[in-house]
Amino acid sequence: MMGVDKARAKARGSRIRENTFGAISILGGFPGVILGGLVFHHKTSKVKFWMPVVVALLLWDVLFLIAFNIVKL
Repeated sequence: MMGVDKARAKARGSRIRENTFGAISILGGFPGVILGGLVFHHKTSKVKFWMPVVVALLLWDVLFLIAFNIVKL
């Protein structure tokens, strides 16, 4: 999706909303968003864009630690 959005940005076409990337991240797609941002050099300087992605990363890390009994509540 990051590659598609980057191509659309260059062509001045219709873009994928940042909220869509945030939702994808929260649903577990944060690795793809991060990797796509780095590979395509897309949105790498937008701090506001990356905040939900980082929150998703931290959320999934905590869920992983709880799921595998590494951290107990």
